[in-house]
Amino acid sequence: MNVRTKSIIGLLCVTTLAGAYFSYTEHQDNRQWEQQQQRNTQYWSQMQAIYLREFDYALAESLAASTFTDRQAALQSAIESANVILQYVRSASATMNFPSWSSYEWFITEGSRYLAYPASEKGMLLNPDQLEQIQRLRTFARTAQPYLEQMRKKAFDSSSSDIQQISTEMEEALSQLPSVFTSGNKAFNEFLYNQNPYIPLKPGTVFAGETTYTATELAAKAKIFMGEAWNKGAGKQIVNMASGGSSPEFGEVMDFRLSDTEGKSTSSYTVTLSKSGHVLQVRRKGSISKDAAVEQNMDLTQFIAVADAWMTRWSDERLTLAAKEIKETSIYLTYIPVREQVSIPQMKVVLQFDRRTGALKSFDASKYFTHYNKTFPIHPKLTAKQASENLGPKVNVSGNPKLEIHNSKLLYAFSVTGIEGVSHVYINALTGAYEGINYSL
Repeated sequence: MNVRTKSIIGLLCVTTLAGAYFSYTEHQDNRQWEQQQQRNTQYWSQMQAIYLREFDYALAESLAASTFTDRQAALQSAIESANVILQYVRSASATMNFPSWSSYEWFITEGSRYLAYPASEKGMLLNPDQLEQIQRLRTFARTAQPYLEQMRKKAFDSSSSDIQQISTEMEEALSQLPSVFTSGNKAFNEFLYNQNPYIPLKPGTVFAGETTYTATELAAKAKIFMGEAWNKGAGKQIVNMASGGSSPEFGEVMDFRLSDTEGKSTSSYTVTLSKSGHVLQVRRKGSISKDAAVEQNMDLTQFIAVADAWMTRWSDERLTLAAKEIKETSIYLTYIPVREQVSIPQMKVVLQFDRRTGALKSFDASKYFTHYNKTFPIHPKLTAKQASENLGPKVNVSGNPKLEIHNSKLLYAFSVTGIEGVSHVYINALTGAYEGINYSL
């Protein structure tokens, strides 16, 4: 056997061994992935079954209640269970390869939406239509429950195709049921309207009565705000009004861009100002490709310094950096007003930067100006200690509470432990009423 033949045989042996090793590792990876899918399925179906049972239990309680207050409490419990179920349904696509559960999700979505209507009734009896819709939701829950139990039990000893078959069968069974009927339901639609009546805005109410400026004056303001972002490039740079329009909230607005003396655009930025000279937005046209990006190696502190410079030029009000978030190739910095130590998070200004180049990608002050002329309560009637007396027995306060404005209400935000997924509990600083939680899965 010559050297060449030996080399070929040796190469074939190595290739065979490498292929066998690769097949083995791939099999192991696939098996681990399959096991993780099974664990996800078992946990998900178990949580669905638990909350679906609580949903049906609460509906049954609402029918058995002897007073309207007990009925309201039961229906509110059903709504809360439905909302948790919805969160699990919407997160399933990220962890499992299930097909869309349109019928299942439809029942839960419409059920949660509808149940606020009978929960608002204060009479001794619900009307026949309300009773019918509650019964339809109970039929849905009791139809889906056995399928979810099957999925939970089979998650560890069956293939994913078997689980998907059960899922398909459940969806088919649910699709045959009469759904919650809200379309054309006059009483229900009137209830929804009364909850959120439409109040048309008068054009330009936010900046009503303020001094207005000419296009030339606004162009100068835009150039000052853009600073170095518009002071680069050879030759004379001219700020032109690119377009204009009217906003129901902000009145007349104008867009400005930078160009050369021949009118050719020399910057990818568009700046939007109100007629009264407020910078509402900056948008960048197009994206920075990976190949074109010039790495700047900026750390977060440097990004904050750049953002502070933008905010100083903006200068409608000195805001405080409240949040920093990194997503893929972007860094988001959020600024909010803090007035007499009270945070107002809905009046936010958000700056987005490219992590690779340090360039501004967008500037958005529209949320700030949406609440621009609103007066917020900033003086509490209760001390933090008094407000803490209205916290539930299962939460433990960690750290000092902060005063914040949420939905125009002055609240104490208590940082808490003790309940998984709950980081804060909100108590009204004027009335002591419970105002909700900060919750995450």
